[in-house]
Formats: sequence, structure tokens, C-alpha cells
Amino acid sequence: MRKAPLSGIRMISMGTGGVIPDCGKTFGEFGADVIKIESRMNLDMMRSFGVNINANYGFNEVNRSKRSFGVNLKTEKGKALVMELVKVSDIFAENYRVGVVESLGLDYESLCRIKPDIIYISNQGFGRGGPYSGYKAYGPLMAAASGLLRLWAQPDDPYPVGSNTPVPDHFAAKHAVLAVLAALDYRRRTGKGQNIDMALVEVGACAIGDCYLDYTINGRISTARGNRSAYTSPHGCYRCKGDDQWCVITVNTDEEWGRFCEAVGHREWMQDLRFADLVSRLRNVDALDGLIEGWTRERESVEVMNLLQAADVPAGMVQRSAEAQRDPQLVHLNAFTEIDHPAVGKRIYPNVPFKVSGMTFPGSRRAPLFGEHTEEVCRELLGLSAAEIKTLKDEGVLEG
Repeated sequence: MRKAPLSGIRMISMGTGGVIPDCGKTFGEFGADVIKIESRMNLDMMRSFGVNINANYGFNEVNRSKRSFGVNLKTEKGKALVMELVKVSDIFAENYRVGVVESLGLDYESLCRIKPDIIYISNQGFGRGGPYSGYKAYGPLMAAASGLLRLWAQPDDPYPVGSNTPVPDHFAAKHAVLAVLAALDYRRRTGKGQNIDMALVEVGACAIGDCYLDYTINGRISTARGNRSAYTSPHGCYRCKGDDQWCVITVNTDEEWGRFCEAVGHREWMQDLRFADLVSRLRNVDALDGLIEGWTRERESVEVMNLLQAADVPAGMVQRSAEAQRDPQLVHLNAFTEIDHPAVGKRIYPNVPFKVSGMTFPGSRRAPLFGEHTEEVCRELLGLSAAEIKTLKDEGVLEG
């Protein structure tokens, strides 16, 4: 068996919140040595939720599989230590507002002078160029700025409903992984590093790229359509028997429509001219959805899902967290893992979501305590003695 694919790669992460920390977690699970730069003077926002900086679930989820290096970057010695770490690293990742890394001398141009082949990735709300680049940004706000939030509603809602889930953040973390992997391959072939500028708002726009194209090419402005689709019908989230129980159903072809009608025991719907083909079903979607929900409301969501899946019709019950953990498919795929953390004990987390044939992976490791690996990193990578480490701690340069 070969080593993990990124064994021997080192990332310095100055990430806060979700995107860069989650990107770093994935690199750590691929086998890279990910060192998270932390300071009590400017805590990762996820650490600041609650009274114990080591006990936030969100932080502990996206910061697994990395080491924590506590250092006061307001000191010249602290900045110098990070510079030394950059010299023995491959990737530098940050997502602070524009101006922060520049003030610390940790911008791309500065790091290139000490590590010419560094791969540098920045992630700000509006990127590093344009009139909005200096604005502070937060994931849920980028769902609105990109236009995603406008479409996240029912047609008759008086205003966009949206969600407090920072959807662009979760997408952007995966975009960042792919961008840095491509840059590593580029460096392998050319010996050159890269400066990656990833705007969170553009990642949000990517999620509704067809709407942008429809306006650009056809002049049409997309509007909210709830769970319905402009391209297929039935397509929706249908109420089922019980309290707040739902099942998602999608019929993509006329063949699936026939199987659907057979499965639900309403073959007569196939003979109804209102539903004879896709165009007709789209034109009469209100009537069709009413008939379908009349059928689903008499059955539990899991029954609807199993019946339609058995007929090879796409369907899935809407699950809460506890139900997802018991889902047979997710259990079969080993989608969750239990990790013991000294501050919170055993908790369930999403497992490493990938496998590569012929390679071993270290497995997802618990998130670090604040500054847990400060001394370890100083000894291993910076070559500092115990006396030097103690002096830097006494001076307030190192934190742990």
C-alpha cells in the first residue's frame, strides 16, 4: 500500500470560520501536515462561540486533522517564526479581510521573496479586486450577494426565505481543495508556485450558473420556484403522513412517469391528457402536485421513498440529523465517525468522504486544543531549544 497522497506536503493555515479551515481539514485527511496559526489576540471566530474555546462543535468539525501553533503575530518575533515556517512549507492559506495579511507582511508578494514556489490561496467575500474587495463578508451574506438567496423561496413568499446555513462556505472549501491540488500539480510540472484568489461570492454564483447564463444569453431573470424545476415534473418535496414529514420526488422522463403511476396505483394518470408528456405536466403542475400530495399524505415518508425507489423512481425522505445517522446507505458507506476530544468527549462527525484505491489514509483525527502543538512545531520545524521556547513564552510570543 502506498502512503497517503499528500504525505510530505505541508500547509500553513491562517484560516478563520469555515472555508480555509475546512479546506485544511481535507488536506490533513489526505495526509498533509496542516499547521493552524492561532492567537488569543485574534481567535478563530468559531472558537469564540461559547465559554470554552476548545469545546465548539463547529470548530472541532472543520479543524480536524491538523496541528495548532499558538503565536502572537503582533510581535516581530512572532511574525518571524511564521516566516520560518513558510520556508519549510508548500501552501499558505488565509481568509482574513483584505489588509490583514498585508499588515503582517504575510501577503503573497512578501512570502514569494522567501519561498518563491509557495502556493498561496486567499478567500475573501468579494475577492482581492474590484470596488467591494475591502468589505467584510460572511458566508450567509454571500448567498444573498450572489443571487442564490433570491431563488431560495416559494413563488408567493413576500421576501426571500433563504437559510442561515452558509452554503457558499461549504462549496468554497471544496473549490479551494481542487484549486490547490491543481496548483500542486502545476508546481510539480513547472517548478512554479501560484497565487489563487477565490471570491466567495463567485462560488455562490457558480451554484446558480444556469441562471446567470439564462440572463446573459436570453435576457430572462430567474425567479423563485420553490422545490419545482423548470425542466421536469413532478419535481418537489411532498408532505407525508405525520408531523412535519416530507419526501422528495423527481420524475425525469416519460418512462419514469409510467413507473411512478404504476407504483402509486394510479395508472389512470397516464391516460390524463394534462399529464401525457413532460410539456403537459409542466403546464399543469399545480393540479399534478395536488394529486401527488393527496397520495403521499396518506403514507409515511419512508414508505413513499422505499416504494418509489423499488420502482426505480428517484425519491428520498427528508431526514433530520438522527435519522441520517441511521440511514442504511450512509451506515453502509461509513459516512460517520466517532471521535473522542478531551474538551467535549466522544462526538459523531462526518467521516473522511473519499477513498483512493491502493493508498492508506491516516483517518480523521480530533481537532487540536488551542496551541496544543506549539512546542512540538518549534522543536521539529524551527529547531528551537527548550530554553529558547521558554523565553519566547515568557515574552508573550508563543501561546499554548
